Amino acid sequence: MPDAASPAAPADGAVTAHAPAPDGDAALGAPDDTALRARDAAALRALDDAARAAADDPDRALRADGPVGWLAAQVDDDRERGTFGHWGRSTVVDELTGAPVVPERVLAWLQRRAGLPVEFPGADAGLAHVYGYLLSTAATPFGRKRDRWTGGALAAALGLGPRHLVPWHRPDDRTLLERVTDAVLPVLADPSGALLVRDDAVPGTADALRTVVVRAQGVGGGALVYGWVGPGGVRPVTAFPVDASPRWLRATGSLLPAPRYNVLLG
Repeated sequence: MPDAASPAAPADGAVTAHAPAPDGDAALGAPDDTALRARDAAALRALDDAARAAADDPDRALRADGPVGWLAAQVDDDRERGTFGHWGRSTVVDELTGAPVVPERVLAWLQRRAGLPVEFPGADAGLAHVYGYLLSTAATPFGRKRDRWTGGALAAALGLGPRHLVPWHRPDDRTLLERVTDAVLPVLADPSGALLVRDDAVPGTADALRTVVVRAQGVGGGALVYGWVGPGGVRPVTAFPVDASPRWLRATGSLLPAPRYNVLLG
């Protein structure tokens, strides 16, 4: 199964794993919702333009004083705060398509900005799955990789405010990667009440790759969180919205043990 956003669909027997966390975001339908939607639409267009241009000239397209300067600022903050060290490792070559979903020049720009080794196709999973996916223009059978951050399905399934994971929106001082880390680490560490939990042993280690699916109360789809657990610590690899219907949960729970969602072992 690829690391991709699956179409959300209502499911029976919802279980609340984590209560919604207020973050000061405006609720949908609030008086200023129209203005918020307009600003978000403009920011998304600017991100689309930057992502296309970055494949050829990332220094110019992603400059700190440019239309998407918020991205460079957040990567800078994460570098200073050590946020990248909380995540596992991933490849940007999609396991379903076999093609890179983040251009090599874009990944190298991100890695240099983050103070990480420049390599390809491997990368820090937080850098790749958050900021790298924002700059991905690759089409997948499940839509664009960035949709998990620019849409509201994942945030809703995690019990967060509708704009909590909007990348250019900072409801507090935390970066997008910090907000994602704060949301998914507790799900991996304590999946009590989750719709699905499975731990796949990794030969040669005492750690496991854990898949957790949760769904906040009143939400149709779910959130899949995947990462390492065990003596080596809890390290997220990815998170994305999923169907979470009973049939989907049974199928996912019965998959043979194997590394998934573009994780890199070792």
